[in-house]
Amino acid sequence: MHIEKGNMDFGIGVDIEDIGRFRIFKNNKSHSFLNKIFTNLELKYCFLKEASAPHLAARFAGKEAVIKAFYNMGGSNLNYKQIEILNDDKGVPLVRLKKDIHYNSIVKLSLSHCVDKVIAFAIVKREKYE
Repeated sequence: MHIEKGNMDFGIGVDIEDIGRFRIFKNNKSHSFLNKIFTNLELKYCFLKEASAPHLAARFAGKEAVIKAFYNMGGSNLNYKQIEILNDDKGVPLVRLKKDIHYNSIVKLSLSHCVDKVIAFAIVKREKYE
């Protein structure tokens, strides 16, 4: 059996989170945990919503999925705040990486939720320049 390791041109990552973990932050966007994980733009977006917990949970799961996708490609030392998840004008999640080492990567992300869970699926493709 041959097992692929590292240095691949693409990676996938998935994460599922319990929305309940994020309900404790209801109106507290200055909580230290949130400020370690999310950018100011992400917090602004989530707390503009009537129910912020599903949006916080989805972005957290998205960050986890992106980190796993990069790790699947051979490792990465990205941290949560170096990944920013916003939405385009149609509501499609957009991933902005704040680390130059990943400038040549394309990241696609899908987020979904139900009553108590969110799921995120990420695909990362490294563009080849020759």
